Amino acid sequence: MVILTMLAFLPIPFAYAQSPEVEAEWALFNQILIIGIIVGVVVFGLMFYAIIRYRERPQKVSAK
Repeated sequence: MVILTMLAFLPIPFAYAQSPEVEAEWALFNQILIIGIIVGVVVFGLMFYAIIRYRERPQKVSAK
């Protein structure tokens, strides 16, 4: 279904009527967005690692 939708929009030409300034702003935005996504993935990965690594484990009860 997704492939059919993509093929339906394939013949539509894309309009690139942007000034060079706007194009530079979008390039900067996309670069910052990609860096933010990468940093977010690393931070969440480290959080999940810390949650699993340092979780509280049940204490063994010694019989006396």
